[in-house]
Amino acid sequence: MGSKTTAEILVEGLAVNGIETLFCLPGVQNDDFFDALHKSGAPRPVHTRHEQGSAYMALGAALATGKPQAYCVVPGPGFLNTTAALCTAYAVNAPVLALVGQIPEAAIGKGFGLLHEIPDHSGSWSG
Repeated sequence: MGSKTTAEILVEGLAVNGIETLFCLPGVQNDDFFDALHKSGAPRPVHTRHEQGSAYMALGAALATGKPQAYCVVPGPGFLNTTAALCTAYAVNAPVLALVGQIPEAAIGKGFGLLHEIPDHSGSWSG
């Protein structure tokens, strides 16, 4: 048995937890995830035109079905565009999971200016 990538494990976890549809707006920061999703064939991706649509579609599906739903977007402004829907899901106790891509780990904190890089992203959350 060969080793699995984080993306492959994540895709398997979605399926195991009953996620049948993934609302998404792919980007370069989550290419590996979408490669794993394509290879597995499940869950079924539904491509949206805007990150906000991905999150609100997941929220609507969670409210309509009562089942956990997920969406996937790029980091930085991509994720920030989803926060109204994610906060609404939290407020109404809807089971919504946000999957957010990231720049390569080796580039974090280096200030290379990569697309959607947020300086000191982790540090900004510390109290």
